[in-house]
Amino acid sequence: MRGAIRRKSWPGTAVEEGNLTVQIATLRKALGPADNGGEWIATVPRVGYRFTGTVEPVASASRRPIPGSGKPSIAVLPFANLSGDQDQQYLSDGITEDIITELARFRSLLVIARNSSFQFRYPALDIAEVHRKLGVRYLVEGSIRKLGDRIRITTQLIDASTGTHLWAQRYDRALDDIFALQDEVAVLIASMVEGQAEADSTSRTRRKPPADWDAYDCYLQGRAQFYRYELDMAEPLFVRCVELDATFARGHAFLAQALVGRFWYDNDPRTLQNAWDSARTALALDRSDGVCHQSMGLVLTHMRQHSDAGVHFEQARSLNPLDVNIAGDYASWLNYGGRAESALNVLESALLRDPLPPIWFWEVKGSSLFLLRRYSEAVGSYQKAGDQFFIHVFLAAAYAHLGETQKARAEVQEAQMRNTT
Repeated sequence: MRGAIRRKSWPGTAVEEGNLTVQIATLRKALGPADNGGEWIATVPRVGYRFTGTVEPVASASRRPIPGSGKPSIAVLPFANLSGDQDQQYLSDGITEDIITELARFRSLLVIARNSSFQFRYPALDIAEVHRKLGVRYLVEGSIRKLGDRIRITTQLIDASTGTHLWAQRYDRALDDIFALQDEVAVLIASMVEGQAEADSTSRTRRKPPADWDAYDCYLQGRAQFYRYELDMAEPLFVRCVELDATFARGHAFLAQALVGRFWYDNDPRTLQNAWDSARTALALDRSDGVCHQSMGLVLTHMRQHSDAGVHFEQARSLNPLDVNIAGDYASWLNYGGRAESALNVLESALLRDPLPPIWFWEVKGSSLFLLRRYSEAVGSYQKAGDQFFIHVFLAAAYAHLGETQKARAEVQEAQMRNTT
């Protein structure tokens, strides 16, 4: 029974027995005594737990529609790679993500983040399942085929609630036209969903594209490695990107973020200085791109210039309020400043748009909960945050506050095994 609870509540996640016990105790406290004076959740020796109340069947659960503003909600699913070369998957994923980024600039839309929408891939795609799990009204799907120096992209807009195909288009363009094409697709989708006036207004503030296809290709490859936490592979790709096109702001911005990631491990002030140089260059090239401000905010946070970092994070959120990665870094900055309650509010709001966030998101949330002395919940978040040495340090601290000395010592040993610096 205990195993069943863990599998149903945290599928695919390792959950400690002690953590389950804490959650059961919390539930008992919240439910209070049963009508007969006993417990609503009874302990069955050598079996587990049993709910003593009346259970009535209900319709199968689905994710509630995204609450709040009444804005049209939309998810862009990863475009199918039809090139016949799996090594080109980064290209399909990268172009899809850039379309998501462009759509997220339309304040009249609620756009589901990459991490959640990328859970659903062609060909094992069920529109009804996506609608049920993400709770969105509209879906965009498509395919990409690269043929020499040309690219073919097909897109479809679907009403997820009915499965009706509302619009479809095919584009055959030169590779150098891909940046304008991404903007064109985003504007067309936005105008179909919300209206041409809003689409025209937002399209005038689009970010600056790279001037060189090879630079963009390196950027997409680097970003794919970056999202896999392969920083040693991502960094040289970003370096090559800005060597090929020194005017591409996003290349400099992501290089700055990769260098901050390296600084976590080498703790070398020169690494952080190089990150600052890259972030400064990115901003000099494009101050209208929220990712450039995000990168500078991230660097300044690690340089302990918290006030200046906050200015850039606020600007990043103003430019792209729906970007989940910006929200996560902003929440981390709030944690550094002792504003954990505000950080947790930012994270919870972001989770509405991205219920399946990047793994590092759980470390930031765990730290918010830790600072608020909600140690049991912090453990639950840290357990989803990966296997890096510092995660085990945080877990050790949380267990120590809970009085679970043996588990704290075990986590310290795990951290020592993984810290090779």
